[in-house]
Amino acid sequence: MRKIYTSIDIGTYSMKFVVGEIYNNKVYVLASHCISSKGIKKGLVVEPNLVINTIKDGIQEINGMLGIEVKKVIVNIPDYNAKFTPVSGKVEINGKVTADDINKVVKDSIYNRLDKDYELVTVVDSDYIIDGNAGISKPVGKSGQKLEIKGIMVSTPKKNVYSVLSVVEGAGLEVVDITVSGLADYYEVRNNNLDNKVGVVINLGHEKTSVSIFDHGKLINNETLQIGGINVEKDIAYVFGVSIFDGRTLKEKFASSHRRFCQLSDIYEVKNTIGEIIKLNQLEVSEVVMSRMLEIMNLCKKQIRMLINQDIGYIVLTGGLTEIKSFKNLAYEVFGKDVIIYSMTTLGVRDNKYCTALGMIKYFSSKMETRGRNYSMFNIEEETAIVTPSNKLKKDNAIINKIFGNFITNKEDK
Repeated sequence: MRKIYTSIDIGTYSMKFVVGEIYNNKVYVLASHCISSKGIKKGLVVEPNLVINTIKDGIQEINGMLGIEVKKVIVNIPDYNAKFTPVSGKVEINGKVTADDINKVVKDSIYNRLDKDYELVTVVDSDYIIDGNAGISKPVGKSGQKLEIKGIMVSTPKKNVYSVLSVVEGAGLEVVDITVSGLADYYEVRNNNLDNKVGVVINLGHEKTSVSIFDHGKLINNETLQIGGINVEKDIAYVFGVSIFDGRTLKEKFASSHRRFCQLSDIYEVKNTIGEIIKLNQLEVSEVVMSRMLEIMNLCKKQIRMLINQDIGYIVLTGGLTEIKSFKNLAYEVFGKDVIIYSMTTLGVRDNKYCTALGMIKYFSSKMETRGRNYSMFNIEEETAIVTPSNKLKKDNAIINKIFGNFITNKEDK
């Protein structure tokens, strides 16, 4: 069975859709799509019908790329007011550990531990113990009499969960699993070095910035700051009297994150809100951008100190704002030269805006492997259809071959 999974990263500015296949512990992207969000404000669903239509539009595009219909997905849940609670559980086993035993011990670990008005998102397992032997990462198939788990229970307010589930199901999709963005981000940026340290992953998004703390690869705390790329765009729009749309264009296509790396000769012409054409040089625009970016990064530094009171071994920065020119130069000044500016390299999603969506697939795959499940969101017939050209494609290829065949024949006849 092929392991093919679909994720939807529901963001305020955009929704990202990714279909990936796990092969040899790597994700190969089969389809990806980004669409502007509607009905989302600060990460929360405010107009369900608009969100449902956005999801339908995005999935329709993905369906067209794949040639089949996506029916099951993983989605991220807003992490506002999320709680991270240490939990433990134990169950008796007979002989070898099975996938059912894993489910039972996870359920035991959260029994009567959920706060009122909170819903479980996931249990991040930090350690499995069999008959007193700790440090077992893949317990399925191991022999013993007693299985224990130590982990972190991630929970969020019920309204965060059910608002997302309702719109995704309203779009005709089945939600197979849910997660929070910080956890997904880590599974995208992780490596063996990070897995052995305490550190921070910061996702600089459009309307919000998330600061997530990890202890040896396990999410232990998180905070969401109500500031992001849109604040940069609003600053540009206000200072120069242009539309928010032009503010976004100036941020993404023209400005630099650091004034030191600007070209005074670079000029951008744009109409202001009263219809006059104004000329802006890169330095003056970049000074506005740099000011807000410094504020965001310094707020992140302050938040890190509030979330954890011990030395950290790494800081990883990702998210759409990291794509602005000269971002790393400003980040080095704020966080030091050891800060890691993550860059997406997977073919098909080479943009940091896809970090969460791809990480969701990696996290889900790891979760299924730990729990001993060989699972795919597509059945055998659908998997075959994905890798087999459609009749339309075959017909189109035949026409192309005929055209080129005639061309070659005509050339040879001359």
